[in-house]
Amino acid sequence: MSLQGYFKRLTFIDYLTRKKATGNLAAFAAKNRLSKNGLLYVLKEMKEMGFPIRYSRTLNTYYYDKDGQMVKSLFDDNTRILSREELKAIVNINSENLCFSDTTVFELCDND
Repeated sequence: MSLQGYFKRLTFIDYLTRKKATGNLAAFAAKNRLSKNGLLYVLKEMKEMGFPIRYSRTLNTYYYDKDGQMVKSLFDDNTRILSREELKAIVNINSENLCFSDTTVFELCDND
C-alpha cells in the first residue's frame, strides 16, 4: 500500500473511532477492508504512536479515552490556530456563531 493510502486508512480509522462507530473487531476490520489481524496490527501501531485507543464492551466500539484527533497534515509550517477571541479581534464576526469542522478550523454554525 502506498503511504498516501495508508494515511487515508488511518484518517478513516480515526474518524470512526472519534465517532464511536467502529463496531466490534470483525465489523471494524470489514469497514477498513482488512483482516482482523491486519486491523489489530494497525491499532497496535497507532497506540505506539500515542493514540489513546480503547475498546468498550458495553458500547461495542473502539473509542479514544481522551479528547483529540489525528492531525490533518504530516507537515507543520509552524503556523498556529487562532482562538475564537483572536479571530474575533481580526474579523468582525460573532465568535459564538463559529463551529469547529472536520475540514476547516472554523466555519459558521448551521443553526438548523
